[in-house]
Amino acid sequence: MTTLRDQLTLTRRHVLAGTAAVGAAVVAGTSLTTSTSSDVPTVLAQDASPAAGEDGFVEPMQYASEDGQLSVTLQAMADETATIARMGYNGMTPGPTLRMRPGDTVRVALVNALPEMTNIHVHGLHVSPSGNSDNIFLHIEPGQTFNYEYAIPADHPPGIYWYHPHPHGHTALQVLNGLAGAIIVEGGLDDLPQLTGLRERLMLIQGPLQGQDRSALHLVNGQERPTVTIQPGETQRWRIANMSANQFYNLQLVGHQFHCIATDGNPLPERETMDLLLLGPGERAEVLVQGGAAGIYELRSLAWAPDIPSQTQEQVSLVTVVSGGDPVEPMELPTTLIPIRDLGDANLDGRREITFQESSTGPAFNIDGKAFVMDRVDQVVKLDTIEEWTIRNESPEWHPFHIHVNDYQVMSINGSPVTPRWEDTTLIPPHGEFVMRTHFKDFTGRFVYHCHILSHEDAGMMATIEVVE
Repeated sequence: MTTLRDQLTLTRRHVLAGTAAVGAAVVAGTSLTTSTSSDVPTVLAQDASPAAGEDGFVEPMQYASEDGQLSVTLQAMADETATIARMGYNGMTPGPTLRMRPGDTVRVALVNALPEMTNIHVHGLHVSPSGNSDNIFLHIEPGQTFNYEYAIPADHPPGIYWYHPHPHGHTALQVLNGLAGAIIVEGGLDDLPQLTGLRERLMLIQGPLQGQDRSALHLVNGQERPTVTIQPGETQRWRIANMSANQFYNLQLVGHQFHCIATDGNPLPERETMDLLLLGPGERAEVLVQGGAAGIYELRSLAWAPDIPSQTQEQVSLVTVVSGGDPVEPMELPTTLIPIRDLGDANLDGRREITFQESSTGPAFNIDGKAFVMDRVDQVVKLDTIEEWTIRNESPEWHPFHIHVNDYQVMSINGSPVTPRWEDTTLIPPHGEFVMRTHFKDFTGRFVYHCHILSHEDAGMMATIEVVE
């Protein structure tokens, strides 16, 4: 069985030099124009369609690094004639998937063909927050091209990450309208003998997007209720990402279980089996799925938060799963995966308490009583220190906590210890809290932590941290 990297549809003949491919990025039927700088890096020509697998399940076009380098052009563009999403990268929703390896150098020429400012955040990547790296304080104006460059550390955790706009005040609308794409850092679980050769599926969930009839659509890889096939007994590896602006997905695969092997790009030390998989905005998971008896099954998001009117969601169908063909003997699923660094016994350099709040008298959405201000620093920490943070939620709603640059180890939720795991996005229960420990390593500079319900973030539920020498 070939791996997902072997299934890439892009080959060396698609590589072009200079800015010529920027023009090729404009999809037929649009009338957008761009202006580009003369130093746009080598880019890949943009195909007109994503890649379909043997069973017709479509995954986004993918660009893979070669010889430690990946250079691409991403054009953020709007299409007023679209029947679903109004924005996309290179005319696609979701945008191309970027595949790389630890130690690679990644260059992205962002062409802003939108009528408003934008930028790019590489969600979950441990890279510098300064200069032309993961700097969300940069604003790329309409008609401009900006060249990002990311030095992926040699010890970067392999897994699934994603990219999306992060211009304050515009983030929610741009992501809601479709601007997002996946990032895959290869290695880690890919190299475990028990997992090599498995059929891989990338499932990028976006919604609710507005259909032509103004209905709310929930798309997987840009499709409404696509079909995935699996043989009875076959084990597949699914990489699932919630790339919505505000939506929670309480996933259930009828008649099956999820065998979770990674969260937010970080492998778990041991496999965890569950009937439901809850992903808040920004969260990702990797799971093993074993095909059941021949038949048709539904991957759906169950109704959620019925007691919170502002967050209540109805049940939605996402994917039709068809189990058929010749049955195979189910493989023995791995129990032990990859050991993780455990900060449980670490010497702490500091403790902090962070409180997410909603208010009817002050800023509607705030952290520690303050709404986000671009040039204010709310926390200062020293490089190469380990701190413990208690993240509290004083509101009646769920808030997904997300911090840039440095992942963290979740220690407890509502006072109950949890199996050690590393994450970059964690759901804080209403009137609840969680405790995490993190190591501020490798990079100085300013970055942010915030609620990943992006409408809350845009309304002020974000703060700035600065790491100093």
